[in-house]
Amino acid sequence: MNETFGPLELPGWLEFNSWRTGLKSHRFSLALTPEGPEARAVLYLDRRGRVKLPRGNPYLPVYFRSARQRPSGRTADWHKVAAPLVDEMRRRGSANQLYLSPEVEDVRPWQWRGFFVGVRYTYFLDFPFAAGMDREIRRVLDKAAGLGLIVERVTDFKPVLECLVETEIRQGFAYGLGPRELHEARNLLGDESLRMYVCFDRAGQPVSALVILHSPGTRAMEWVAGTKSARLRDGAPQLVRRASFDDVCAAGATGIDLCGANMASVAASKSHWGARLVTNYGVRTYTLRTGARILADWREARKL
Repeated sequence: MNETFGPLELPGWLEFNSWRTGLKSHRFSLALTPEGPEARAVLYLDRRGRVKLPRGNPYLPVYFRSARQRPSGRTADWHKVAAPLVDEMRRRGSANQLYLSPEVEDVRPWQWRGFFVGVRYTYFLDFPFAAGMDREIRRVLDKAAGLGLIVERVTDFKPVLECLVETEIRQGFAYGLGPRELHEARNLLGDESLRMYVCFDRAGQPVSALVILHSPGTRAMEWVAGTKSARLRDGAPQLVRRASFDDVCAAGATGIDLCGANMASVAASKSHWGARLVTNYGVRTYTLRTGARILADWREARKL
């Protein structure tokens, strides 16, 4: 299999997640013949050996290659190489919901082995992308430029944190990233793979930030983003996103995963870039606790 690793497969990213969470990374790789088909994945294991999706990871990376062109042949190849991966995950059990990368289009091998399956959405933006932008995006970008906002790629995580912290307070959640975590991520991944972008106002104050995971020849991924409340309507988040797209495209990215389109407000803001909506599936082994949670969700849904 091509050894060009996607962002979530980079050794530095695996090491960062192990350092941050205490989970052990485990690479799965299977090639039935030298010519294929082949599959690879990264699993994270807790102390009990269960598979767990680490905090801050949108998916467990799962990739598949087949030389066959006919859909029926590719599907048959997928089922052959997916089965051992599914069996290993079933044997180990899951500690939480395990979302698989959007490259997994056929999740039936997990269903057939008794996994519960859920679905989420994200947006894939392919490069070059400018022709697909909505007119509204262009208008907002012009507004930001007129206000004197500029974007720089930085190596200092302090202005990034300023924007992330204000977003956490405003939206009532926590990335769980502080100076120590961002320092370690940068140390392990390096500035080429962990790319930080900050939008500054005329006074040189940071107003919006975006951190991207990048591996040349693959699809980049948005990791975390934040914008100060006063600049939300001034085009700062759009400007930093546009500048980052241009930069990772020039650095060899084939596109970018905008990582998330499940909240209505988030989906609306990301849809204007001309990206395509894709699904990614979540799987989980059955336990009594899982069953109780599903029953509670079902009862709650009947009240709506």
